[in-house]
Amino acid sequence: MTTLRFRLVLAVVITALIVAGVIVVAVRWFSTEQIAHLLMEGEHSEAEARAMVDEYLVRVVAIAALAGVTLGGLTAWWLVRRVLRPLGRLTDGTRRVAAGDLTARVPEPSDRELREVAQAFNQMAATLERAEQLRRALVEDVAHELRTPLTTLRGYTEALADGVVEPTPDMLRTVHAEIERLTRLIEALDRVARDEGAVVERARAEIDLGELVRRSLALAEPHLSSRSITVRLEEDPDLPRLLADPDAINQVVANLVQNAARYTAEGGDVTVRLRAQGGSVVCAVGNTGPPIPADELPLIWERLHRVDRSRARATGGAGIGLAIVRQIVTAHGGEVGARSDEGTTEIWFRLPIHA
Repeated sequence: MTTLRFRLVLAVVITALIVAGVIVVAVRWFSTEQIAHLLMEGEHSEAEARAMVDEYLVRVVAIAALAGVTLGGLTAWWLVRRVLRPLGRLTDGTRRVAAGDLTARVPEPSDRELREVAQAFNQMAATLERAEQLRRALVEDVAHELRTPLTTLRGYTEALADGVVEPTPDMLRTVHAEIERLTRLIEALDRVARDEGAVVERARAEIDLGELVRRSLALAEPHLSSRSITVRLEEDPDLPRLLADPDAINQVVANLVQNAARYTAEGGDVTVRLRAQGGSVVCAVGNTGPPIPADELPLIWERLHRVDRSRARATGGAGIGLAIVRQIVTAHGGEVGARSDEGTTEIWFRLPIHA
């Protein structure tokens, strides 16, 4: 089976020869009789004149063929470099990705069509690399999060089985807390595996977003107070009611409050702002603490992405809370956003008053 390179060169050379042949035919068709007539007017006979014309045509054919082959070869060489070299690089990159090297990238050619192919390949490779990084991070985090409670449970059960200690209420509460921690982790992983971030359509009703926020803050108050975290609620008077799924929006608010509490240091502040803006209601949850790096900020809405993995391990986060927030808000026709600068991070969502 011939290669594309060979077929391309052959096609160009044949084309050049055809062009040369056309030139020769045109010369013979239009010039032979005129040249013979001019020669016969001189001292040469008709036979000598035609012989000279034939010799002339042989030279024309040779020159045209040589020029055609040379031009065709140069053109083929240029096309091979212009077209096949980028394809060769793309082939090499594909083989590297197939072999497990997800960092493989190809340079982008100047030709638009080939550049689009190279960009698509680089985007695919970047997506695969990102997915592999998330997979490895997830495996590491799951192993870490499982190890600590299992070690605790193993120590207590071995001590109880050996009769070293007697069961006490404090011990049982500790065992129960570790079991709850394992349960939360398993449930989070189960939602990731079954992609339960997808929103299930439920009946919508009028809701008071301010009431949902106050309820979530009240539930988080004991935990925030134990860490000396100050909570502020800034709410516009006469805030419009929303038409939405109460359970889903309650989950959105709870996720944002828990996220803010998780990443606020002791003695910090959590601020929730509610305001009407045009035909929407905006809820912004801010907290003090280290800022999110600018290159990480667009990624916080991705499933399993966590900016600070060590802190997320300590709090039991699985990196799906904000992904669920975005899915629910988007399903309600709203939008989400975030900003983070020195000392403050704010995550917000906007919902239309009449969805």
